[in-house]
Amino acid sequence: MTQNETSRIRPRAKFFFDGDKKFFVKGVTYGPFKPDAEGNYVGRPEQVDADLALMREAGVNVVRIYHSPPRWFLDRCAAAGMRVLVTLPWEKHIEFLRERSTRKQIAENVRTSVKTHAGHPAIFGYLVGNEISSTMARWLGTGRVIEFIEELIRIARAIDPDALFSYATYPPTEYLLPQNSDFSCFNVYLHNQRDFEGYLLRLQNLTGEHPLILGEFGMDTIRHSQDEQAEMLGWHIDSVVKCGLAGTILFTWTDEWFTGGQEITDWAFGIVTRERQPKKAFYTIQEKLGRNDSTSPHLPLPKAPFVSVIVCAYNGGHTLGACLDSLGKLNYPAYEVILVDDGSTDDTAHVAAQFPWVRYIHQSNHGLSYARNTGATAAKGEVLAYTDSDCMADVDWLYYLVGTLVSGDYAGVGGPNITPPAQNWIQACVAGAPGGPNHVLLTDTVAEHIPGCNMAFYRWAFEGVGGFDPEYRKAGDDVDFCWRIQQAGWVISFSPTAIVWHYRRFTLRAFLKQQDGYGEAESLLRFKHLIFFGPTGTAKWRGQIYGTTRFSWFVNRPIIYHGIFGEGFFQSIYPAPQSEVAAYLSSIEWFALMIFLFGLGIFLPGLRIVPYLMLGGTFCVALSYMVRARIEPKFDTVHARLLVMILAFVQPLVRGFSRYFTWLRFKRTPANVIRKHEHLPESARSRGSLSRRVFWSEEGRDRHYFLGEIFQLLEEEGWRYSADSGWNDWDIQIYGNFWWSIALQTVTEYHGAGKCLTRVRLRNRMVITMIIFNLIAISLLIYHQVSVSRVDFWPIVFYGAFLGFLGTRARALKSRVAELVDLAAFRAGLQRVSRKGKPVAPTPEPELEVAVNATDPASPQLPG
Repeated sequence: MTQNETSRIRPRAKFFFDGDKKFFVKGVTYGPFKPDAEGNYVGRPEQVDADLALMREAGVNVVRIYHSPPRWFLDRCAAAGMRVLVTLPWEKHIEFLRERSTRKQIAENVRTSVKTHAGHPAIFGYLVGNEISSTMARWLGTGRVIEFIEELIRIARAIDPDALFSYATYPPTEYLLPQNSDFSCFNVYLHNQRDFEGYLLRLQNLTGEHPLILGEFGMDTIRHSQDEQAEMLGWHIDSVVKCGLAGTILFTWTDEWFTGGQEITDWAFGIVTRERQPKKAFYTIQEKLGRNDSTSPHLPLPKAPFVSVIVCAYNGGHTLGACLDSLGKLNYPAYEVILVDDGSTDDTAHVAAQFPWVRYIHQSNHGLSYARNTGATAAKGEVLAYTDSDCMADVDWLYYLVGTLVSGDYAGVGGPNITPPAQNWIQACVAGAPGGPNHVLLTDTVAEHIPGCNMAFYRWAFEGVGGFDPEYRKAGDDVDFCWRIQQAGWVISFSPTAIVWHYRRFTLRAFLKQQDGYGEAESLLRFKHLIFFGPTGTAKWRGQIYGTTRFSWFVNRPIIYHGIFGEGFFQSIYPAPQSEVAAYLSSIEWFALMIFLFGLGIFLPGLRIVPYLMLGGTFCVALSYMVRARIEPKFDTVHARLLVMILAFVQPLVRGFSRYFTWLRFKRTPANVIRKHEHLPESARSRGSLSRRVFWSEEGRDRHYFLGEIFQLLEEEGWRYSADSGWNDWDIQIYGNFWWSIALQTVTEYHGAGKCLTRVRLRNRMVITMIIFNLIAISLLIYHQVSVSRVDFWPIVFYGAFLGFLGTRARALKSRVAELVDLAAFRAGLQRVSRKGKPVAPTPEPELEVAVNATDPASPQLPG
């Protein structure tokens, strides 16, 4: 073997790498055979040499064995250019966690086996266990079993830190996934290709950022023909490649098989016979895997549309070079790269000049959404792919992204964004803290949200929803875009292996600034998509959030389907959604209530313990993040985990404060706008109830004409408002002062021959600040009355005066909005209906050209 071939294989996200090149596991299981005098299960040396030579002809590069091998076996594998995956056997069929002596013996066996072969160049890695039965895992407790497997990995890794470690599980125990493994390994036997691919995509999402390989897959040629075996192994390899796995191991090399103390003669899973004669499957594998090539195979895409890769940058020169360099190496036949510089003041332009093949566009600073739209306008591609200047794309990013996009009736597609190796312990802690950009999946293949740093859409879908909303300058643009795509009836797919490496913030200040921006974006999103937000202003996702630290086994345990009596063949794990309890315990609202009760406890001693208990609940959530956070091993120290706990405590407070500050700032229409009055002719002024307005038209002008004008007026005068997104019982919510908003609702009665009667209803709605002020006032009022010996009327009078003030503010705002309604109706050509139910003829007025379709970007399209 050359020096390159003897280098250890390293995992990076969903793939293995040999140096800088991807390494695809093309494996077979080998043995066990009848043990020799030394107790080895790998057969005779001369037979091993012959088998290894034949394996190399078939394109195999990894052999999986089920016992610790002798040194000579590893030496022969190294000489043949073969790597070895060693399965370490132990007594998994017994109640192995009950006795401490049993656990110690298992650990010692693992330690001894790894120590014997530590550093050998042929070692690919170790499986510290294989297929613990589902009933035994259920009996011992899933959490305890996982913790024991993780402990075995820690023991083995301490001896040979350069080797890879994992555990081989199977569908009945798909939940046995140690977090500290280097890759995930599943033994799967499914003979239906469609079901098989669906299960692989499930496993890809279940295993997160780990490479996924199949540890066993095969077909018996006694009960099936060699033609069936060859056909099945052929589509098996195609499916593994299509679904982006890091490799597969076929069961088994030869029909010769010894287990349980006896030769097995009634099974024939081998690719070659006992006499080492190749079966038909051998030649299929040889064709699919390709001789001695260890790089990842690729299936031809059904079609490869031209893709425009758009990178938006603002002062991103520090990481831009690595981003553009990665985009120049993509394994895709037809694409261009467009860099939109959104008014950077650093060396972005200088870095871009080092890549002459990149189309560089400079604009003044207008924000992220505007930059994305600029890139789309300049793009030539049928597909628009977006990433950020602080990302590096995997070489097969577009291959998997487009492959998923063209595989179904999809409008767009996204993939995971994974943190590259941290440069210091602060960055490692930031990567492990909550609040990063994550994808949200509705199913294993359909996404509710994909981050803007890894998304692609057909141009027709992009143009169909009007592109990105320029209102989102920092963040939130991708969330808004995804929701609008889905509201249009289109579907966003997800590719778990279309990977970009996304740098998290390098400093604590940058991380907190990012969370502040996310809070502002959530507030802006709430204006436009009110139905998708809860009462505290946090988004309510229908799907499962991936990539976040879970509360598994502590606060928010996943649900496991074991089957009746624990014997289900596919025992699925269902990760629980993000804990609402944990979200509330760490929210800014919880913290504000805690401070309020702490202040109230000064006067009411019985309440003094309550805020401390509340703080304890918040501390438990932060502690759970500290315990479960995934921190790179070289930075995983006590002070690093303490910092993660602090970030988990601070992050929701910073985000929540920004969300409320932005919400209150944008939810309030400037006072000078409210104080101004409209100039209307006398015939257009309605009298009577402020809550209802009625208008008439004999020219077919219905509520849509009115809504078009009211939207235009709101924009012209600078009102703050939200438009119905399809989920509300109002058409427009108009924000006034700190106390009130107005919900506007319309309906049109159609009386034939173009005659339309349009009714407008206005309702006052309380703003959250009004609710908070009243709760505080009532609490203080009750406390005061309880504290004095007689009824004190002065506080009641003052509170009554405050309520009177609120009432006058409500009426003043409704009166002002009613003027807007009258003016919009007048401009739309609608006649006011008098109290007697008759239209009021308009007084002669100059002709007005009215753009009835002028609407807010969030409003529905109105007829011309």
